[in-house]
Amino acid sequence: MSNSIYRRITGSRELVWLFCALVLSVTALTSVTFLSDRLAQTFENNALELIASDAIIRSDKPIRPVFLEKALADGLRIGQTTVFPTMAQFGEQAKLVSLKAVSSSYPLRGMLRLKNGSIVLQRGQVWIDPQLAKILHIEIGDKIQLGEVKFTVSDFIDRELDRGASFMNFSPRVMMHADDLAATKLLGLGSRASYRLLLAGSADMSLKQAQVNVKKYTEWALNLIEKEDLRGVQIEGMENGQPLMRKTLDQANRFLSLVALLTAMIAAVGIALTSQRYVERQSITAAVWRCFGASRGQILWSHAKHFIVVAILGGLLGVLFGWVFHELFIWGMRNLIDQDLPSPSWWPVWWGLLVSITLLFGFSGPPLLALTQVSPLQALRSVGGKRTLGYITTVLFGLGSYVVLLFWIAQNFKLAGIILGAFIGGVILFGGVGYFLARYLGELFGNRVRLPAGIRFAAQRFKGKPQFAAQQITTLAVAMMALLLLIVLQIDVLGAWRSSIPQNSPNRFLLNIQPDQKEGVLDLLTANQAQLDFDLYPMIRGRLVRINQREVSSKDYQADNAKRLIDREFNLSYADKVPQKNQIVDGVWFSPGGDIKQVSIESGLMKTLQLRLGDVLEFDVAGLRYEAKITSVRKLDWNTMRVNFFAMTPSELLSDAPQSWIVAYRQEQNQRMDMNIIAAYPNITVVDTEQSLAQASSVLMQLVFAIQILFLLTLIAGLLVLLIVLAGVQDRRVREAAVLKTMGASQAFLARTWLVEFVFCGGVGGLLSGLCASMTAWFLANNALEISMPFPAWIILLGFVMGVILSGLSSWFLHVKIFKVSPVHILQTN
Repeated sequence: MSNSIYRRITGSRELVWLFCALVLSVTALTSVTFLSDRLAQTFENNALELIASDAIIRSDKPIRPVFLEKALADGLRIGQTTVFPTMAQFGEQAKLVSLKAVSSSYPLRGMLRLKNGSIVLQRGQVWIDPQLAKILHIEIGDKIQLGEVKFTVSDFIDRELDRGASFMNFSPRVMMHADDLAATKLLGLGSRASYRLLLAGSADMSLKQAQVNVKKYTEWALNLIEKEDLRGVQIEGMENGQPLMRKTLDQANRFLSLVALLTAMIAAVGIALTSQRYVERQSITAAVWRCFGASRGQILWSHAKHFIVVAILGGLLGVLFGWVFHELFIWGMRNLIDQDLPSPSWWPVWWGLLVSITLLFGFSGPPLLALTQVSPLQALRSVGGKRTLGYITTVLFGLGSYVVLLFWIAQNFKLAGIILGAFIGGVILFGGVGYFLARYLGELFGNRVRLPAGIRFAAQRFKGKPQFAAQQITTLAVAMMALLLLIVLQIDVLGAWRSSIPQNSPNRFLLNIQPDQKEGVLDLLTANQAQLDFDLYPMIRGRLVRINQREVSSKDYQADNAKRLIDREFNLSYADKVPQKNQIVDGVWFSPGGDIKQVSIESGLMKTLQLRLGDVLEFDVAGLRYEAKITSVRKLDWNTMRVNFFAMTPSELLSDAPQSWIVAYRQEQNQRMDMNIIAAYPNITVVDTEQSLAQASSVLMQLVFAIQILFLLTLIAGLLVLLIVLAGVQDRRVREAAVLKTMGASQAFLARTWLVEFVFCGGVGGLLSGLCASMTAWFLANNALEISMPFPAWIILLGFVMGVILSGLSSWFLHVKIFKVSPVHILQTN
């Protein structure tokens, strides 16, 4: 029996196509599922290690003693860290580093991985990143200077799970003992640092009991923060570990899920069309069986068993390939995922088999059921049977299962909704426009005697059976829409994501420039840099305390981002002219001699804090209050690496406020301007963003590599479906051509007829599919993927050209096929 099933499957072109479509779709889907499953396990298993504790109290000022005293009274273990950027000097070289001062108990959860196996960080010693050692040529035992103290390098940091990916942490890490921090004199009034109190249950507690005790403590801490309105103090749990890493991986996962969705859509189209072709070929055989007394159940089982085998084998092979491809993804993202991933669970395997069965029987079930309901007379006359309630129920069940599958695959309601809505809307548009155009052009050209006979015949066919042309346009356009959408996502959307890394933008920031140092720094920049294109602005630390005379608190907002903005201090500035790359989108910039109590607000902040033009804001700057009315809204491009500010005022308002200055400029590799500036002004901090940009670019390229692998799979699936569509169109014409030839139609007549019909359907289908693909890609990028990109109008032209060329080639192949085979043979085999 197994041999007969094998011969039946391999001997049927439709079943082989079904098998290939299933393998490709399950491979694409399970590769994403395997990756997501292992990443989810990593975040779940290592969540506490990602924050080095059970919970954290984070502040932009030193932690209040009351938090430490309460934690110790509750029997919790505590640790403290202070993180801030500073300069490390080794000989005549200097490098911006991310200094982390840690207490002896750090980390409370997990462990640091050190190259030489050190366990305790002693006073007077530091551990550094190998990257810093390579840049400055530092060896174990060498001394580096931090502030006013020299420290001995005792080990290299191999892995630090709780590092995160904030601006402060992009630079190479230097880790020192917290008791040595005061002697360096690096932190003074107005210094910007991140202070953290780490909390964990005692060593003899179970993890569950520890989490209960920590939860009680954090509830107390939260009440204290709200009661005393402690701005800039936040509580972080294990769900906050590595938020930026998660954001980057989530963006990549959205891309992968999107491609997996497209694969599922393409597979569904291919399976539906191939199943219909299979049923058309088997209808006469089924009719003969019915004549010999076979029941509908017997006919259904004789065909369904082959589909079951195809579903199981295709699912298993797809799962195997999915595992291989997900390992390729992990290899491509090896520098981003800097930890060992756990083994995958069995869930992706069962998921792959479920996808295979749902896809196959959701779209082949209705045609198979229809095969059992066609009477012998209808089959022999090539007349379709009536659609019974059971058939309609099967169709609705299959479509419903598929919709659920799509949302399950995406794990993103917006993403799945856009894709599903685009294809449903596309089918309606393709069918409606195709029907209307076929009927209109049929009436327009069908009776014009001056036209060649082949063209008139094609037009009369459009007029007589416009639904046939509409079906041909729809099937071709749906397949091409998926393919074109894939192309525009690959070229434009991924390209826009890549271009989010700015080129030829400032790569150095000078921070903590005191007002009396500003002119000297400008002179050094002017003397050392040929292109005088740099930003120079005052930087004033302030906190928003009132809106329209009403005190504001983080409790007034639901969104986490809004809460953070209210709790933290952010940088204010002043200028008389609109800064570069700032666009006024509402209101008017400050006029000379006008009211000084004005403020221009960034558009994102306006939206997040629900501000309006004309609102009066009050800022607290080092105990001083400044009031200003919102008179303009600015749109900023944060990717330019220019100096940007949430709030800017006229110079007269904040000129007397406590302030430092910031400069952004571009420095080429062979220049040493930053070293010259540090030598002249040791207090100034130089931020070298070149390394950060290179790291971000590297991460993006790794993610793009993984996504492009999946794009390739989906592209192959799309081409397969396009071949199925074109082959189906040809099959319908073969028998018709044989009949026309027996009635005396010439080869030229048939060639002209097919060329007109195929080019018309291909051109209309290509144009409509390009329009839908471009609109869907643009909407996806700007709404679901949060990537700004222009409307890809070029894909409409590409769709039209592809449709005409592919349909024209199909017409030519059909002509050759009919020319080489006699009509008698075609009628006998059909």
